[in-house]
Amino acid sequence: MDYQIIIDDYIGDWWLGTDKQSIRRQLARHKDEHVDVKISSLGGSLDDGLDIRQQFIDHGDVTAHLHGFVASAATVLAMGAKRIVMGKYALFLVHQCSNEVFEWGQMNATDLQTLIDRLQKNKEDNEKIDGVLAAMYASRCKNHSQEELLDLLKESKWLTAQEALDWGFIDEIKDDDEAPEMTNALARKFNAAGLPLTGLEIQPESAAFGFHTILDSMKAIKDMLTPKNKLAACDDDTSTKLVIMEKKFTNVASLLNLEAIAMTDGSATLTADQLQAIEDRLNDLQSQHQADADTIAERDKTISGLEAQVNNLQQAPADTTAKVDEASSDNRPMNSKEMFNQIKDLI
Repeated sequence: MDYQIIIDDYIGDWWLGTDKQSIRRQLARHKDEHVDVKISSLGGSLDDGLDIRQQFIDHGDVTAHLHGFVASAATVLAMGAKRIVMGKYALFLVHQCSNEVFEWGQMNATDLQTLIDRLQKNKEDNEKIDGVLAAMYASRCKNHSQEELLDLLKESKWLTAQEALDWGFIDEIKDDDEAPEMTNALARKFNAAGLPLTGLEIQPESAAFGFHTILDSMKAIKDMLTPKNKLAACDDDTSTKLVIMEKKFTNVASLLNLEAIAMTDGSATLTADQLQAIEDRLNDLQSQHQADADTIAERDKTISGLEAQVNNLQQAPADTTAKVDEASSDNRPMNSKEMFNQIKDLI
């Protein structure tokens, strides 16, 4: 099938052409025409997702075709299509909004209260966004209330095409679809995006599709991740490799707000946002290190000055007394004869 627009990567990236400005330019080329959009994305920027959703609504005649894994902001923008068709073996995920939260340093009671207040506001803001998302999804899912959709967001599990249809997210299931392949690269993207593996139960109707290995691998992912924090994934050549959720990089995982870091053959993949978070933290530490170094240098300078003063005081001579010139008649004591003569003159 020919698609006028394809969104198959991180949503909000201008380089990939998946940001709101790029989609607006692509839609403008098909003004007053029917547009078929292929969507296969783990999500991305909610801001771009909401904007693209409205663009689809404004354009009018848009059909969204969901394939593979469709999650988060990808489901948001799909809601703007006039009609939504989902592949039989595609998977669909809606969840609560989230943002990075990181705090570093020693705190007193006042600092802690400030942090608590800020986190409380953050929580309230996220709850408002969740409410907006639930209302948006409910406007599509006519037979379900906003409260029911909010509960589904909190559950955060993958839905099959049939489940998505039952909820009312989509209008049609397309049979000529292939089961999505869970590769090592995709498994790392799941971990990097903080996406769950709950609900990944694909049941091909016939062995003729040849996806038993993929199905077994995906089940192994779910089973292994929960109890053991390990992830088995099927590579492109169907050979099995092991993606281990490393616990030893706890500081990095904490910085990125992850439970653990996914490692494959000794390497890990991070998103641009995660790299930026690490870069920002390193810049903060470098600035703090420079400030500490300047403080230490100033203290060393002060100590050196004080030590110099002490050394000068130790080496300086004591105060001198007036020298008595014994040869001077003015300073020499009078003998008895001289004293007698002076008294005699007075008499």
